[in-house]
Amino acid sequence: MIKVRYFGVVIVGLIGLILIFFQEKYPIKYMQVATIESSPAGEPSIVVTFKDSVTNETIYLRKTKDNIPLHYFKKVIGEVCYDDECRLLDIIVYWNITGRYLGFELPKGEFLSKYDHDPFSENEYQRLHTLLADSSIPLDAVSFEKLVEQPKNDEGVVDAVSGATSKSVADMVVKGAAYTTYKLWNIVNGPTMDFVSELTEKQLTPTLIHRILQSSDNNDKLWALNRIDTTTELTLDLEASLLEIISSDDFYLAYSAIHAIDPVHLNASDLQERLFSIYANVNHSIQKELLKKLMQSPFLSSEVVGASRDLLIQLNGQQLDELLKLYTKQGVNDLETFKSVSKILENENKYISEKAYKFLIKIQTDDEFIMERLKVYKKT
Repeated sequence: MIKVRYFGVVIVGLIGLILIFFQEKYPIKYMQVATIESSPAGEPSIVVTFKDSVTNETIYLRKTKDNIPLHYFKKVIGEVCYDDECRLLDIIVYWNITGRYLGFELPKGEFLSKYDHDPFSENEYQRLHTLLADSSIPLDAVSFEKLVEQPKNDEGVVDAVSGATSKSVADMVVKGAAYTTYKLWNIVNGPTMDFVSELTEKQLTPTLIHRILQSSDNNDKLWALNRIDTTTELTLDLEASLLEIISSDDFYLAYSAIHAIDPVHLNASDLQERLFSIYANVNHSIQKELLKKLMQSPFLSSEVVGASRDLLIQLNGQQLDELLKLYTKQGVNDLETFKSVSKILENENKYISEKAYKFLIKIQTDDEFIMERLKVYKKT
């Protein structure tokens, strides 16, 4: 029995030495996929500093030599204390350029520990990483004092030091490390998150917006789409990114991409044409949004009119109604389009043919071909 215990102690000791060796040689680091991936190894990067206007702390920005921002980070050195019981906290936290949490890194030899001073396990680091990435957790609404239950000792005195994690926050923290979780979560999801997002806004260019729209994270894409305005030049690359998103199966992203396009951008006929080229291959909800956007255009490209004319015979009643409203709003009045609409009068579906009839009656054309078709339709 003594030999078995001795052997167990030796194994535990060896494991501890191995962990210390790896912590000394390889710093502990957990990262999400960045908005823009870092430069290839060996390629020089630039680090600039900012003073956080809210916390008055130094924030670092790493960017490429071409001034493309990669990520922000802050060094956090302090103690996690409660009732005179303290543990050292020495860590670097990272944010993506859109403000969302990116990850954390511990200096070589440093590690996080729980209340009983046991170091975090791999699963506990992973859990902390997951919790920090979830900005919806309401840890900002929890007071520091409510993190642990406060039982009374044998003399009836409240003993906050030895209290277990409060049941109300147990699902929001790493077990045994409530204070560490609480402090780090409020750092990465606090005011600095908005501060770094605003810093990136000041650096936005069409190229950077295009790069952000290539992110694998939809929140990054929405962040960029919401910052396109009348002053944004829609370069070919940026246009291509928008059209790719509009063509995707993600309705909310596609909707946001359409609304990111300002009417002033539609002064370009080629953009109108590229937008409408998507029409036949997207669902009806996006088709409707595309036509609404084209209604806001200063004019309607003749190429769009021609392309839409070719689709008329294939449309159902609702689609036809929406396209004819676009014609009316944009003052489409060429005879070739009117003749194409008149062919729909022959459709056996009365709901569809009635749409065409009402449109043609309103234009009051005197073309004999169209007038004859209207007479025949009225008799049926």
